[in-house]
Amino acid sequence: MDIRYLEYCPPGSPFYDVPATAPSDADDFPTARATLAPGWTRTVNSHWVSLAPDNGALPAQGWKIHVSATLDNAERVLDVVRQYCGPRDIAFKFIRSPKTLRQRNSKYGDRSASGKFIAIYPSGEEQLATVLSELGELLDGEQGPYILSDLRWRSGPLFVRYGGFALRTGRDASGREVYCIEDPEGNLVPDVRGPGFRPPEWVELPACLEEALAARDAGTLDGFPFRATKALHFSNGGGVYQATDTRDGSTVLLKEARPLAGLDDTDADAVTRLERERWALDRLAGLTCVPALYDYRVGREHYFLAREFVDGPALIHEVHRRNPLVNADLPETEYASYAAWATGLLDRVEQAVEAMHGRGVVFGDLHPNNILVNSDGTVRFIDFEASSEAGDECRQVIAAPGFRAPENYTGTAVDRYALGCLRLAVFLPLTVVMTWSPAKLGQLIDLVTERFPVPADFEALVRRYLGVPAPTESARSAAPDDHDGPVWPMPDAGNWPALRTELADGILSTATPDRDDRLFPGDIEQFRTPGGGVNLATGAAGVLWTLAETGTPVPPELIDWLTRATGRLADPRPGLYDGLGGVALALDRLGQPGQARELLDRALALPRDDIGEGLSGGLAGLGLALLHFARTTGDAALLDQCLRMADDLTGRSSRQQDDAPRPGLLRGSAGVALFLLRLYEETSDPKLLHQAVEAVRTDLTDAGWRPDGDRPDEAPWRAPLIAFGSGGLGMVLHELLRHHHDPELAAALEAFRGAAGQRFMLHSGLYHGRAGVTLALHHMRDGSQGTAHSVRQHLAGLGWHVIPRDGGPLFLGDHNLRLSTDLATGSAGVLLALDSVLGTTGTGLPFLPGRTGSPDDTAA
Repeated sequence: MDIRYLEYCPPGSPFYDVPATAPSDADDFPTARATLAPGWTRTVNSHWVSLAPDNGALPAQGWKIHVSATLDNAERVLDVVRQYCGPRDIAFKFIRSPKTLRQRNSKYGDRSASGKFIAIYPSGEEQLATVLSELGELLDGEQGPYILSDLRWRSGPLFVRYGGFALRTGRDASGREVYCIEDPEGNLVPDVRGPGFRPPEWVELPACLEEALAARDAGTLDGFPFRATKALHFSNGGGVYQATDTRDGSTVLLKEARPLAGLDDTDADAVTRLERERWALDRLAGLTCVPALYDYRVGREHYFLAREFVDGPALIHEVHRRNPLVNADLPETEYASYAAWATGLLDRVEQAVEAMHGRGVVFGDLHPNNILVNSDGTVRFIDFEASSEAGDECRQVIAAPGFRAPENYTGTAVDRYALGCLRLAVFLPLTVVMTWSPAKLGQLIDLVTERFPVPADFEALVRRYLGVPAPTESARSAAPDDHDGPVWPMPDAGNWPALRTELADGILSTATPDRDDRLFPGDIEQFRTPGGGVNLATGAAGVLWTLAETGTPVPPELIDWLTRATGRLADPRPGLYDGLGGVALALDRLGQPGQARELLDRALALPRDDIGEGLSGGLAGLGLALLHFARTTGDAALLDQCLRMADDLTGRSSRQQDDAPRPGLLRGSAGVALFLLRLYEETSDPKLLHQAVEAVRTDLTDAGWRPDGDRPDEAPWRAPLIAFGSGGLGMVLHELLRHHHDPELAAALEAFRGAAGQRFMLHSGLYHGRAGVTLALHHMRDGSQGTAHSVRQHLAGLGWHVIPRDGGPLFLGDHNLRLSTDLATGSAGVLLALDSVLGTTGTGLPFLPGRTGSPDDTAA
């Protein structure tokens, strides 16, 4: 689970949207709107308010001071800082609202940003020393979370680090956009904000900080009897470590809690939750399902709990290893034996939960990651930080998606609800979708009972624990769409024209032309990346292009929205899927060739020094967009630019050791190979074909493919996805083998077809889910009955993620927490994939057109 998605789930909305914590003016601290003194300028964005004197000129980087605060003292601390900095003409900025401060200090907040409430920008080292001394005295006694990336000044809420004053960004070795500072040679390098105070090696520590550094170094854990040997998990609230008890050499599990950080929904911090765990382990001592508590103490401002180390896999890992629906390497004959194993284990889990309730403890956060399975089949429970006294009838404060009880469930009912979820999840790990409607719960139950020989009372037990009775026959008849029954028919060649219309209508029904940031609801990247609401992957361009490609008339006002929104982009990217190149391609398809060419010229004029090589946002994708216009216009100059771009790509130096390979179509060398291959088809230059073959071989190596048959389970190619792994790579391989016979590459393609036969997929989308795998498998199909069976299996599985709505059916986006209509993760991607497989027009991805014909074709 990517916890960033939780931030973009505003209550009451079925779509990912601007963060639920995004403040309005009414939420701001009073200082954010207070009258400015003459000669000062205020700048406001979604998170920060910056106040700067007009006569001040700050350096681009240097030593800055951060001020930490809690929700209780933030306004008071801010007032002290404002009254200090104002008369002295010292620039500063602050988190604009309590909402945003809460989010940054929350359990799922960014550890590198946690605790930072105010940033003060001294003009130099002399002023740095003065501010620390004077403001430190004024704020003495105020509390705030420890800022992990900084050096604490004495014992108060002031912290110091070296970093950028002005916003400058670049790309790191893996191509991600990061904050940067300048090294002594004038190069932009990442402004590292890790969980420790580590100034750049070329920066000399100011004399005023020597005392603080010495105090930090002296604050060792003398007498602390545990030595961490392995980090197991980190969150904003602290870490979890495997450790050695130095007193006897035994292995223990060590949990760390940061005071005032890691806030949950009730604003309880990590220490409060660790106290709950200590209480629960003490209350449950002696139960074999609970680890023994060894120690609890404070060390260097953090709290630590030591308990018995349980060396067993989490239940979720056992599900992935043993369940034949989830693990496609297992034969379907394993369904019966797995059902017997799972049923016995569930009984033991329920007995253990009842034993906890008998001791007066509600576990509070029951899900497959918090249950460990020992080699003898017994179970142990971990993570008691959400536990509570049964008699207190507390509501759930922490829950994994798919295991959160309704708001009106309290006390032991919270655990019983999770037991109902667990009964489903060990067979079909998709309980997150069942909250969308009663029909989804019925669908999940049917999917389990149709495949697994579960006990006759399986459905009754699930519904009893969930507190959801089965609908009566009269209720089913009165409102069949709201109760158990078919949610969406399996798409086939016969019903596809009607389903295509329904799906397109559903997408169009979500359009919001009154908004400036996005036209259609999609993935969280709409709000996280420049142009995310406009581009081909997650924005309007991809949706409108797909509608046109699949035969749906696009309303002119939606095309107008796209052109206006693209014109407003202040910092666009040039790429195919993430930038202007893809928008130009879409506008050309939408009958706007003049605007499309203008946009292409704008994309080509953007700097390319820091963009990668791949299809999504790199040179290969931009080159393909350029090639499209060279073909459609016959402009020889554009083709010459394509050839120069190919030379740039193939002439780049080999990858550095610290560059992380990301194999697959979008960011791997497969995208480069596709560009070179299409350029070869245009020019017949054999050098380009050779270079395409070499690029594919590079991606195969990065994906862990070994021609000698060594195929580890964790190799990236085992993931048959479009965005990552063998799905998109296999499509390029298939295209390449039409021009270049190579038995080794053909063997890889055959293995990729097999990998795409997975029975279970967590997502439905084009990039990371079943729609993309269906499209890839149909593209790679070899005419065998096995491939045809896998395609039909994926077509049926898409119904797991569809949600019927008044305007038309929509599909769940990545992580299934909200609906999405975009090309990468939502309904547009599903529409494109289904039309590629079931339509007659050869629809497919840009520059990877579909292969026409039924998925049941036996011809290769």
